[in-house]
Amino acid sequence: MQPLNYLNTAGGMIWTAACALMGVLLTWMYYLAINRMPAAWLCDYNETPSAELLSGKRVRFARSGIFMSVVTAACLIICRLQYNKGFDIYFIVFSFIIVVSLMIAICDIKYTIIPDQLTILLGALGLIISVYDIVRGFGLLHASWWSPLAGAAMGAGVMIIIDLIGMLVYKKDGMGFGDVKLFAAVGIITGFPGTILAFIISMITAMVCFCVILIAMRIVRSKADAQEKAADIEDPARSEKLPAENAEQTQTEEETGKISCDAAQDGEKETAGCSDEQTAEENGEEAEAAGSYLAFGPYIALSLICYLVFNDFIYHMVDLYLKLF
Repeated sequence: MQPLNYLNTAGGMIWTAACALMGVLLTWMYYLAINRMPAAWLCDYNETPSAELLSGKRVRFARSGIFMSVVTAACLIICRLQYNKGFDIYFIVFSFIIVVSLMIAICDIKYTIIPDQLTILLGALGLIISVYDIVRGFGLLHASWWSPLAGAAMGAGVMIIIDLIGMLVYKKDGMGFGDVKLFAAVGIITGFPGTILAFIISMITAMVCFCVILIAMRIVRSKADAQEKAADIEDPARSEKLPAENAEQTQTEEETGKISCDAAQDGEKETAGCSDEQTAEENGEEAEAAGSYLAFGPYIALSLICYLVFNDFIYHMVDLYLKLF
């Protein structure tokens, strides 16, 4: 049944209301799961968990839970409208896939890590619905038995190629291995050629979000510069005082650092970090690494959700595009 026709039925209205309530309940549940999962899941291998991870207070429902509840509910409603009568198994499995994808996005945004356990769970859900789709012969996701295998291989392969290009051109990883494993799981669900569409969606959403972030940063910086200029106009003497104060503060910090280094024993100087040049270089490298990292996991998860809930619309647009040639 078509989504709009199903929405006009009594069952469609009941399911829409149920999905809205399920969105709030499931969001509360996966927030609780993120807070209760082992701290080691959110760390790199052999990394010591931080105090925040050990505290169990990682995400708070009071802060972002309302927004995520709306997002989850909207995804469930659209998914139910598309997979309604006769496709209840698809809706149930896709609902779990949406929840796991949102958990992965939150973990990668907050801790720049994609837990392997969530990736395995996502792949297992994808394998279940793929086998069901192939055995029942619906063909909503896969046209043949090799489609999930080809999708997983292509998803992982594209991420590995991007990583190799990053290593060759920029001398650092282009993609984390967590992204490689995640896109392999996505490939199991989307199959071939769905993996190509999922990759295109992830790249588009990443570019849009990156542009929005740059524009927002520029606006904030412009406002800060305007406020500083306004303050200088109101108090002309302020612009003359600031350089002198900064110079005095820098000199004081240098003298304090020199005294602390002189007070250290000869054998402790290297471990104490008394080399200003070395410390500056290390801090610069850390800042550069932190500032240049872009978590790609959320965009992969978002592309999978979009592929599932807007499947018909996406392929309709692809067909219209192909007819132009």
